[in-house]
Amino acid sequence: MVTIHDDYILFCTSQWIEKKDIVERCGGSESEVIESINRLVYMGFLESRTLKNNLFYKKLDKPQNHDQFSLMLDNFLDYQKYEIEMIQKTPTIMMSDGGRFGFTKDGLELLEHIQEEINRVTMVISRIDHFDKIRILQHPIAQQRIKRLQNHINRIMEMMLDSYKDVRSNVALQEYFKTHTGKINSL
Repeated sequence: MVTIHDDYILFCTSQWIEKKDIVERCGGSESEVIESINRLVYMGFLESRTLKNNLFYKKLDKPQNHDQFSLMLDNFLDYQKYEIEMIQKTPTIMMSDGGRFGFTKDGLELLEHIQEEINRVTMVISRIDHFDKIRILQHPIAQQRIKRLQNHINRIMEMMLDSYKDVRSNVALQEYFKTHTGKINSL
């Protein structure tokens, strides 16, 4: 799971910091930390700067402009296409063995990947809502962006529920994503 690094990366980037220092501070897998950094840049949470062939990052505390938001949404849509392909390639997410209950290995990987995407989108929605409340972002623009992001999540969830229609899978999916749909609906 890559999103586990997001909060710490944002914490340690209040000032400009080199990529290798972020990786070192976060610990864990270097590729996961770098992937997390890259996603935070796409999402508009970090800005980057190059100095003498070294990459530096700093937390960005302002709303995205229209182009930045569109680029981030395109990135989310690319991940959504990948998730839809994975849903279509994974015939079942539940174990068929009557003696055991739970998700298959592929099913669990798919759910974890979708969970990370939902976490990222929820992070962006919270940020937009914050900028709306402190009046840095115009209310109609904030609401439009939140609605587009919620539709993004809803499409993935509808695809999951439509693809795994058996009662056991459907109930397991609803339980698995219960906390996240609650977070989004409460905004």
